[in-house]
Amino acid sequence: MSNNELLSDIEAYRALQDTADPFAWTVEYKMSDTEIEDLADPEWAYRNLLIAGHLIVIPAEPNAGKTTIFEWVSSQISDAYRVIYVNADISGGDAKVAYQKAKAGGYDLLLPDMKSGLSMDHVVANLVAMNDLKADLSDVVMVFDTLKKMVDVISKRAARELYKTLRGLSAKGMTIVLLAHTNKHKGDDGKPIFEGTGDLRADVDEMIYLIPLKHDDGSMTVSTEPDKVRGQFERITFEIGAPPGREVRQIDFVDVAKERRYEALRDADADDIDIIHGLLNKGSKKQNELIALCKDEGLSRRRVLTLLKRYTRGDGAIWVCRRGNEKNAAVYSLRTEPGYLRK
Repeated sequence: MSNNELLSDIEAYRALQDTADPFAWTVEYKMSDTEIEDLADPEWAYRNLLIAGHLIVIPAEPNAGKTTIFEWVSSQISDAYRVIYVNADISGGDAKVAYQKAKAGGYDLLLPDMKSGLSMDHVVANLVAMNDLKADLSDVVMVFDTLKKMVDVISKRAARELYKTLRGLSAKGMTIVLLAHTNKHKGDDGKPIFEGTGDLRADVDEMIYLIPLKHDDGSMTVSTEPDKVRGQFERITFEIGAPPGREVRQIDFVDVAKERRYEALRDADADDIDIIHGLLNKGSKKQNELIALCKDEGLSRRRVLTLLKRYTRGDGAIWVCRRGNEKNAAVYSLRTEPGYLRK
């Protein structure tokens, strides 16, 4: 909010102080019955991802599958909506494949940078002109790939004008999806941060991150992480197949963020894991025996106990533990060793 806007709000509040009820200003913050119902039971363009008539931003890191997913989502909703996918973040080599996907999926693909004399600036200009018209756009979904091709996301003034236009179009019923990038550095909580000014988060109805988990064969598991919502959202997961096909389907939810944290931890622990794994590869070991052997390798008792606890639990366990007959001693072995059950 600018200083002028803030001063205007303060002046309005002071004017209300002269009224009989000094809390008259609170009325505009109260939710109506209709607004509450809309939050509880929204009209989904795509369940748990797109609410019809909303302005939604989808930030993700580079190569996180956002284009692939939203091309597929566009094809899934094209029977119910007129879907227009504007892609200004595509190479000439990929344009033909994108065109074929759009044709098969029943949605319109606009490639402004591929048309002579046209660019995303012309698309934005047409949006501004369309916003001045009286029209019902409730049957339209527009996907913009990507936001930073539409405006300098770091420029508050330029971004504010674009968001004002998009907000006007969503008020006419249009569902608008902005695919965006995240910064290279994450927040203190380890979560991604969208690229741009704070106005972006303030001006959209929903901000939903895509969190990818990349696999060795080139496939990906991608889950949503709602950050700001005006409705009841559940997190969902998409699976993107290995190239060249890269088929998309929605699967049961996978906590990708949790799995990524686990993988990062595994990478940090890798050298010490290798030491313990090498010892257990020679056969199962009692806990005290394993601690003594690890001490010779430079690992403290505390470190060994931490690793044993961390990697003998859950689906990611790499070792198993059982209680032996001798004083109920803990005995560790490799997960693949027969005869033992995971704890």
